[in-house]
Amino acid sequence: MQIVSRTTTRNYLIKMFKTQRDDLTAELQHLTVSIALTSDIWNACSKQDYLCVTGHYLDSECKIQKKILGFRPMDFAHTADNIFAVILSVLETYDITHRILSITLDNASANTKSIALFTERNIPQAGGYFFHQRCACHIINLVVQSGLKKVSNRIERIRDAISWIGSSNPRFQEFGRHCTLNGLRPRRFQTDMPVRWNSTYLMLKNCLEYDTTISGFYNMKLAESGCPPAQSLTPDDWYVAKIFVEFLQVFYNATVTLSGVYYPTSSQAIHQIVEMSDMLNTYREDDLLGDAVVAMETKFKKYWSEMPFLYALGVIVDPRIKLAGLEYLLEFTGNKLSIDYSEQITDIRNKLFEVFSIYERRFDGIHTEPSPEPDRQPLPTSWSILKRWKKDKSASSSSSTTRSAASSGAELNRFLEAQFDADENTENFDLLLWWKTYSYRYPVLSHLARDILVIPVSTVSSEQAFSTSGRIIEPRRNCLTPEMVEVLICIRDWEHARKRMQNETVDEQFIQNFSNLYVDEGSASNQVQN
Repeated sequence: MQIVSRTTTRNYLIKMFKTQRDDLTAELQHLTVSIALTSDIWNACSKQDYLCVTGHYLDSECKIQKKILGFRPMDFAHTADNIFAVILSVLETYDITHRILSITLDNASANTKSIALFTERNIPQAGGYFFHQRCACHIINLVVQSGLKKVSNRIERIRDAISWIGSSNPRFQEFGRHCTLNGLRPRRFQTDMPVRWNSTYLMLKNCLEYDTTISGFYNMKLAESGCPPAQSLTPDDWYVAKIFVEFLQVFYNATVTLSGVYYPTSSQAIHQIVEMSDMLNTYREDDLLGDAVVAMETKFKKYWSEMPFLYALGVIVDPRIKLAGLEYLLEFTGNKLSIDYSEQITDIRNKLFEVFSIYERRFDGIHTEPSPEPDRQPLPTSWSILKRWKKDKSASSSSSTTRSAASSGAELNRFLEAQFDADENTENFDLLLWWKTYSYRYPVLSHLARDILVIPVSTVSSEQAFSTSGRIIEPRRNCLTPEMVEVLICIRDWEHARKRMQNETVDEQFIQNFSNLYVDEGSASNQVQN
């Protein structure tokens, strides 16, 4: 068997990369829709920084595609000028500078400043209304961290207890017998990693069933060793943990939903904001959690007291909601968080017609053939709020608030006033396919809707490239050149795109590390928790 040399392997991979990149370039050149970008910077273990640029677009079958376009080294300071230069070089590689509708970034100040440089080059499409999007999942992380800081002392006591219990085999064997006496199956508990708040959520969630058993054993041992009672676990500690798990469940679900790859996330954002605001309102006055909730609400309102235009349009183009439904959802959220959205609703309505006029000038006169009826996709639980609204508000009164005097918005007005058969009680609803089906009825609006729905509200899909399980970038691979890093990252991503495997945003093994820690009685000494 002949062994292939490193040089031969390298040349083969580079050739494969260039061939696939040429194919992707040709595909992007023939698109009839705009392209949305996500971008983020990764600090590799080799201390070499990389900037990842990912493209999101609709293919000919109206399915969302996600492809890493570039994974370029950042050999200089992360300034706005340098970030702009690297992203621009990626766009020029594919000759798509004129096709960019939006770019979703995290909240780093340099990212925000770089947007002005794109605007100066007249790169944003659609009047620039959607161009700069802040990563929703990054905002959620900031909100959660602000709350965790306020309850850190209680969480730390639980963390210390389970860490101490599992730190020696004899101690854990005794705890196992204590579990059995209380009718529980002996198990270990994984401590969290403060840099990943979902690990704190999983740690607390898996401890709750054992709360009295953990407290009874831990407090007994503290008393035997003469430790002060202040170190003991209390019912209040577990109450805070229980309620905070309920909190984190909502924010965890929102993060997973808004980091999806193959379905529109712009149409889901407001639904998740509604759910999070409802949870904040529920526990704002809680004696033990009040400070944490207020801190979270303050951070929440810092970013979302002004609703992003993209989020608003994401629900307006849903034929089951439209502008009248958006008004109700914003009113509901505003009442929960003491925010007056009334002026924003007027502004959103005006911008909607302004954007539509841009698309009307671009796509007026196009005609499409009807498509088969669409399938359906799961509904968010915020639909229960909309169901109540639909019972209380007649169609005639809601439609009267949406008409525009501008003659150029006839098609848009027709959509806003139309009654559709889309039943909110159905199991699923494919919004993209709906617009493909009815594009013959709304030829201009369908282009606007599909552009809106392809824009991701999170950069998490880009960050997946930085958590490769294939050992592409790790300490043993520091000798890879930046060129080969890009080659390997892109080839891997494009293969996953072909198989539609890029939606694995939840690390199942990570979850199992917290969940599957039960032990058989008598085997507790086999392994010591680290």
